Amino acid sequence: MTALRVAFLTDAGGDAGLGHFKRCVALARALGARGARVDVLVSGALEAGLAAVAADVTPRPLAWWGAPGRVLDALVGRGVDVVVVDSYHADAALLTALRRAALVVAIDDLADRAVPADVVINGAWHAERLAYRVPAEAVTLLGARYALLDPAFAATPSPRARDGVARVLVTLGGATPAAQTAAATAAVRSALPDATVDVVGGLVPGASAPVHGVTLHGAVPSLRPLLTGADLAVTAAGMTLYECLAAATPTVAVCLADNQRPNIEHLGAAGLVVPADFATLTATVARVAADRSLRGRLAADGRHAIDGRGAGRVADEIVRLAATRTTARSS
Repeated sequence: MTALRVAFLTDAGGDAGLGHFKRCVALARALGARGARVDVLVSGALEAGLAAVAADVTPRPLAWWGAPGRVLDALVGRGVDVVVVDSYHADAALLTALRRAALVVAIDDLADRAVPADVVINGAWHAERLAYRVPAEAVTLLGARYALLDPAFAATPSPRARDGVARVLVTLGGATPAAQTAAATAAVRSALPDATVDVVGGLVPGASAPVHGVTLHGAVPSLRPLLTGADLAVTAAGMTLYECLAAATPTVAVCLADNQRPNIEHLGAAGLVVPADFATLTATVARVAADRSLRGRLAADGRHAIDGRGAGRVADEIVRLAATRTTARSS
């Protein structure tokens, strides 16, 4: 049987950050585990941090923003069965052109435009409330069951043994300015001066002088080891927020971009994370750290809501739909 060929088209680096790339890598790994052959085409500032995030997935640089013909040229002759697109730069014309040659899977957060794809994925907590404009035959995979996290997050995390908060992870995303990461770290240090603080700066490691009790990690292959070792996390409201929930790590979340606001509002309203802003961050961290029962509930409810198996569910559906499409075209 011929292996399924899947091409990913996404963004990374600079203003794009790492969220699009990370969830594509998560799905690529799940598809690879099911025998698929994967190519990842990435537009943006391809900093060295990408290699740390996905040493097993080698991105191919392709400056395609505003030049959809380059995508079509890159796929010619590669026998691609499925194209997964995760980018705000992908318009309806590009998706329509890709559908003529392959099954098109669109990963989309916003539902703010027509998405002419065969499959639409949004693993956000609130995704089922969005009104997507898709073809009548399209399959929509919406909601927390389809959160695209690295398959490693499917493993059940070990319970925390400590009563208090001795270790905190601060991670605000791959493209966050170092000044904001420093401000969040200072807020945690003020609230919990005796705690050990791990700081992951993604593509912006920062240039701060060494601070006692603070470890700067830069880009890491996976946040899961740091999350499962932390008693509390402070993070932005992008994909990392869902990793925190899957790792059963109590989380204080800050909003750093407009497209993160729905995550923080809906997950906060559901009682799965504790929202804050930079002005209230110190007080919020101190309050959560002092409330053992709150942290226990956040950990249990977070893991129940996000089980880390979303990428596997999506991969299974893509494999099924690709096989159905192949059968239909050959009959």
